[in-house]
Amino acid sequence: MINDLRLHGSIGPVEYFAFVGGAGAHNTYFFYEESPSDIRFFSRGNEFTIMEDGIHYRGTGGSFCEYMFGVEKPFKDLMKRRVANRLIMFGAFFDENESIVFTNNTEGRESYYRLFLTGHAVKNYYFIVSADFSGDYKIRQQYILGAVGKFLKRTNLISEDMDTALLNGFLSELKEKNAQVFIFKLIHRGNQQFYNTYRDFYFRERSPSTNEELYLEEIASTYNIDRYQQERMKIDIMYRHPENKRIVDEYRDILLSGILKDTLQQAEYARLGRLKTLGIRNNIPAVLFETLDELLLRGRKIQEIEEPEYLRETRAILQGLFFKDPSLKRHIITEDIVRLIKAKQAAEAKGDKGFEQILLDTVRACDEIVRETNDFSLFEEFTSIATYFDRYDNVSNLLSQIAFMENVGFTEDSLRSLIGNKKEFDHLDTKLFDELFTKELLSNKYVTTFGKRKITSISKGMKKISAGDASFRDVVTELRKIVEEETLYRHVHTALKERMRSFFPGLDTKKGRERIRQDIAIELSEKGVAGEATGRLFDKVFIDLRKESFYLNHLLPLIIQTRDITFREDFLDNSGLDRFYIETLEKEYFENKKLSPALLEKLYVGGGERI
Repeated sequence: MINDLRLHGSIGPVEYFAFVGGAGAHNTYFFYEESPSDIRFFSRGNEFTIMEDGIHYRGTGGSFCEYMFGVEKPFKDLMKRRVANRLIMFGAFFDENESIVFTNNTEGRESYYRLFLTGHAVKNYYFIVSADFSGDYKIRQQYILGAVGKFLKRTNLISEDMDTALLNGFLSELKEKNAQVFIFKLIHRGNQQFYNTYRDFYFRERSPSTNEELYLEEIASTYNIDRYQQERMKIDIMYRHPENKRIVDEYRDILLSGILKDTLQQAEYARLGRLKTLGIRNNIPAVLFETLDELLLRGRKIQEIEEPEYLRETRAILQGLFFKDPSLKRHIITEDIVRLIKAKQAAEAKGDKGFEQILLDTVRACDEIVRETNDFSLFEEFTSIATYFDRYDNVSNLLSQIAFMENVGFTEDSLRSLIGNKKEFDHLDTKLFDELFTKELLSNKYVTTFGKRKITSISKGMKKISAGDASFRDVVTELRKIVEEETLYRHVHTALKERMRSFFPGLDTKKGRERIRQDIAIELSEKGVAGEATGRLFDKVFIDLRKESFYLNHLLPLIIQTRDITFREDFLDNSGLDRFYIETLEKEYFENKKLSPALLEKLYVGGGERI
């Protein structure tokens, strides 16, 4: 038994297929070829004619096609992700409220140019339904829409070219035993060749070569495909690449959520930014995001809350954990974790608690998902990232204490922990540890000379251990020597400064200074201070005190008089004296001279400006 019929042919620029199914389809004469360039299909008050330059229709039915990416859609279709196809009923239109209005005027004509420009660029469908019916067309049209509308708008049979299944699905949804259904599939041959060729080129390399572009231009010229139509097809193909589609669909859903609420939360802005970053990383054309912005926002600007770039980037990366598409979570890569660590460092440098607040918000969101789904995978992903923050804190706290403080306990276990953390950072980037800690501390103006020596010693020591040129004990011993020298320097400095303040005799001669050194050594020994005040150490203290005296008695008064702080910065950069100690001396000087504290504050600005 014959269930349905198919007729295939070509007219003008199109290739057409006509499918007929339903009651009596096997013995129905349903078409007439009026001329080599026209074919008319008919059945009980319905008519559909395919001509050289377009089509003509009359009766009960409509048209449908797959939505191309970026085309205007009714708002209701925009809000439903499952809606994949456009459906138009003959004689119906949308009013200003996007409500469907039906009329009895179900006759019309469409040129191929307009059909493939406003519909799908490659293939469009028409249908007519023939049945025993008397009355207003608009009532019949409304009934047909109610029966098959949801099916036609959501089916994927159109994109998969499963035409027989499409006809059977239509008949099944219509539920009319005595009805006949005609479905007409119109394919633009030139557009199809351009679309398929570009798709093959783009899916292979994401960017057609020069020769491939020339070939596409040749197809466009042969079939007279205008530039706008070419771009429509290219954008649609770019969108349909599986990797592009996942990211762009996620972007669209976030925008739609914002439209419904008429606002976007910081987390949603962060996700949009993150998706654009993934777009760049995956070579997704920016036009796909721009098209969605134009289509959905329609010129509206949703203001984003201003915040530092490092916080914006932190939100964007961590919000990637909450994408609907699980595959997008895999895009949090090593480079992103490095950026998060550097963002944490930037926030701490500015005393900005925003970074920690974002982490708390992320933990709270993970907890909510765990309670709702009992799925701990998301929390585990976040924890694996947060582990690096703990490592950063451990290393930063230890090295900062060593750099800024005296007599910090540093054992072989401390060194092992430091090396273990360094290995983990090296897995991310072999230069990261030095950038985050070593270089950062060595460039800090307030780290003392001894502090920089200790950090340098640890850094070199870890490299020697890794190379097998030193043991843990060797490195710890070397550091302890620097610590002892630092303590001894401070005691000698205090003792010698007291003598210089009292105009102690003998400081102008080498023999006199040696006697003073021996005298201080005995004094420190009696106080239980470990270590020997060597001649080298004593000479360094003596020279540093002379520099202090020069600064306080000659240079600082000149700076205050001329209001030129370039002298100060030059002295601090070249004298080798510790900045924090000099600032302490400056405060004492201003207090003793009863000078304005505001003037002192301007001293700390630096940069060669007049105060």
